[in-house]
Amino acid sequence: MSPFRFLLARWATCFLLIGRRGGLVLTAATALAQQPPVLLSQPPAPASLPPSPRRLPDFVALARQNSPLLRDVANQVSQNRLDSLRRKAQNGIQVNGNGAAVFYPSLTNRRGEAVVGYDQAITNGGNYVAVAQATKPVFNRAQLTNDYRILASQGQVLRNTGRLNALDLRRAVTDQFLTAYAAQSQLAFSQELLTQLRQQDRQLRKLVEAGIFRQTQYLSFYLSVRTQEVAVEQSRLAYRRELGTLRGLVGVADTALVSLEKPPAPAHRSLAGQLAPAQRQYTLDSLRLLLDRRAVDVLYRPRVGLVADAGLQATAYTPTLLAHSLGVSGGLTLTVPIFDGHQRQLQYQRLALSEQTRRGYRRFLTGQRRQQYQQLESEVRAADALLARIREQLRVAGALVGASRQQLTTGETLILDYLNVLTSYRTLQFSLTQAEADRLRSLYALDYLAEQ
Repeated sequence: MSPFRFLLARWATCFLLIGRRGGLVLTAATALAQQPPVLLSQPPAPASLPPSPRRLPDFVALARQNSPLLRDVANQVSQNRLDSLRRKAQNGIQVNGNGAAVFYPSLTNRRGEAVVGYDQAITNGGNYVAVAQATKPVFNRAQLTNDYRILASQGQVLRNTGRLNALDLRRAVTDQFLTAYAAQSQLAFSQELLTQLRQQDRQLRKLVEAGIFRQTQYLSFYLSVRTQEVAVEQSRLAYRRELGTLRGLVGVADTALVSLEKPPAPAHRSLAGQLAPAQRQYTLDSLRLLLDRRAVDVLYRPRVGLVADAGLQATAYTPTLLAHSLGVSGGLTLTVPIFDGHQRQLQYQRLALSEQTRRGYRRFLTGQRRQQYQQLESEVRAADALLARIREQLRVAGALVGASRQQLTTGETLILDYLNVLTSYRTLQFSLTQAEADRLRSLYALDYLAEQ
């Protein structure tokens, strides 16, 4: 065995023991020649599992389909339609059956005077009733119209809330998708760098055996390769974690490590106006307060109703009396509010305070959204300038890495100098990945504000 191979074996053995004590199991020096594993290998999934989505629109569509919150809002909209039908039914004729069989016992003395029992002039000895009663409110068009408007306003609020929830869900899924895609890009870059290091390692081993480089210099390069292998595994775990978080957010039961497609940059749209869901929410709140005020006015109007009944009412249960106690009745009921302790004015004051609160929230939200939109626009411009600088520096660093690699094969540069250049290139590549992800995140935040 040559002195170089003996020293390399001794050094690899020591490094393996140190890695085991620290919790890492490292391979021997001969593992450098092995090819890296596939970036995103996907094991065959069972037939019962759906295919895993890879595009951002697919994740958003699945999130909308599986979201219990959106399904809850949709059910509330359906319930609102049923409430409208229920209010219509309440305004129709209501028929109720009333029955009673009450006996009032009494005890008398020898002179016929009542000793125990209610006064017969009041009770008649009993009350036997079997009546069907029909009622219907009349002259209530104002109240009925306002109730329908309140229900329609509630339906608009629910549908607008559903739009806001869908936008918030889309934003959450988009942010997590961009985070997972950035982790995937970092994993791809780490594996590409590891592949280059392994290819360079085979050349350096030949140069060390030829005596062009010292063995200690090669061991420093060997350590960098091992460190990069650990970095690849850490990047793989980070991407698996972010991808799992994304799938959990949209409700996809899948654990396969697949590659995500690059999300396209959204169109740059202007800030949404008064018809946007967030602004429309305050408009609907204003309408609801107006309808609540009208409901107070309607409540203090006189109420008229029709009443009719037919059946049996008697004071005794003898067949003869019951047979002659059948009849009908009908008439009108009138309710006129007179005094309730000034509750009407108190409700007006309460609604006025709610209107002040609504105006304050809307004024603050309008200014906040405008400020956020301008801030994001400035961030996009700064990100574009930063990306241009990083790409230019990365182009120069890439050319420097290529030149250093050529000089390394001829022994014109030191291994440590080559590692320094490679480290700088890796740092720039990581900065590029982060800057691209931040730019996409700002663009999608602008798109969210444009529709919110």
